[in-house]
Amino acid sequence: MIADITVVIPYFNEKKTIAYTLERVGEQTLKPKVAMFVNSSSTDDTFEYVEKWIEENQHRFETKFLNVFENTDNPASSKNVGVRNATTEWIAFMDCGQNFEKYWLESQYNFALNNNLEVVSGVVYLIGENWVDRCAVAQTYGYKRSRPCLPTTLVKKAVFEKTGLLLEGRRAGYDAAWPIKLKKLGIPRGINKEVTIQYIGFNFSSNLKHLFKKSILYSKPTVAIEGYPIPYLYLIFPLLMLLAFLVSVYVGVALILIYFLTRVFLLPLMKSRNSLFYKEHPFESVLGLGVVGLVIDLGKLVGIIEGIKFFYFSKKM
Repeated sequence: MIADITVVIPYFNEKKTIAYTLERVGEQTLKPKVAMFVNSSSTDDTFEYVEKWIEENQHRFETKFLNVFENTDNPASSKNVGVRNATTEWIAFMDCGQNFEKYWLESQYNFALNNNLEVVSGVVYLIGENWVDRCAVAQTYGYKRSRPCLPTTLVKKAVFEKTGLLLEGRRAGYDAAWPIKLKKLGIPRGINKEVTIQYIGFNFSSNLKHLFKKSILYSKPTVAIEGYPIPYLYLIFPLLMLLAFLVSVYVGVALILIYFLTRVFLLPLMKSRNSLFYKEHPFESVLGLGVVGLVIDLGKLVGIIEGIKFFYFSKKM
């Protein structure tokens, strides 16, 4: 059965995993009318690979595969290309590098119809590949916790006439801003936990250097999002730390101790909503969480400062 759905999948240098994504979209038990792969300015030959794959494999599938490039260079803008160009009633989002089931679309479509919803999302389940990756997952998404995500989402195109497009030019933050807008407009978003995706390979980061750079890259675009004050909280702690040491060295040291206790125990427990990380990786819990947490926070601080400079000053010049 073919449904009036356009699947939108942005990609950037995904040659190693995109063949799986192409095949899995074509294998869906509920066939989308269109599968639109949007190039986010890849610097390798992924675009050419997709072109060749479509030429050689389109005859095998009822779904119409498209390979689109409109000079976008970030996930939000690339997804917006799909939204603007889609002519179907429904739009579905998925990302490359994700392991998703063949019944993904069918489950979301039935969930939306049975619950009279215009928006339904699935969840992402993260574990991690090595100690840095696992510690980063525990500090951010939560270790072995299922959380709603934009990939997996099925939405009526008409919803974007009310919310507007996703925040343009954003590598991160747009997926947090859009649900905020849905809530503000009173548009319910269903969560179908039967639809679960997992990363293929590293979930967050493979090493500390990459983690630091990624934290900068993904924190910068989270600035200047209406209704999303979290980035600015990262500016408060360094000021509190400075003030604490001005008052007393002992107060400053105590604040540092509280910080590491929070990063090693409180935050991972809050994010994961379970204690599995400590039970399954006790050595990493003691030695890894604090180090990884510090690297994440330093990267976020740099990224947020860059974001403030860009969104509040550079863009006005």
